[in-house]
Amino acid sequence: MFRFFTTLATLVYAGGVAGLTLALTRAWQTDDAVERDVLFRSADRAHTRMLLPGIIATGVLGAVWGIRAQGVDPIETGWLLATEILYLISLFVLVPGMFAGVRRVRLLSLQARKSGNVSAELTDALNDRGPLVFAVLMSILLPVQVALVTLQP
Repeated sequence: MFRFFTTLATLVYAGGVAGLTLALTRAWQTDDAVERDVLFRSADRAHTRMLLPGIIATGVLGAVWGIRAQGVDPIETGWLLATEILYLISLFVLVPGMFAGVRRVRLLSLQARKSGNVSAELTDALNDRGPLVFAVLMSILLPVQVALVTLQP
């Protein structure tokens, strides 16, 4: 039961990472400011509607599943400890890094829409590839975590 719900939460988490990464990639490939704004809103929605609930549910359900498993010590089992560390890095470093960059662009974009002109700060924020770097790192760490749990080396 916990395995099914953990897998489902991981799929939601992966969908959020994919949606956010694709939207950010497309946003930095276009020069149209209106299209960038739409893509950043899409990235923001993927972050708040899929990525955050998915990563939190994955962590909680995975921890309960690990605790309920007999013969598995969350601290002494190497593969489980590695998975926990990668999860904590994703949750407390990569997700806030992505969120800060996307939210900054969204707020500056709303200010530019209200004032009618694009500020230099918005241009700098649009050219910043920080959130995309965090998204790519998360895209790399997620399959590693799944492989550790699946293969249990």
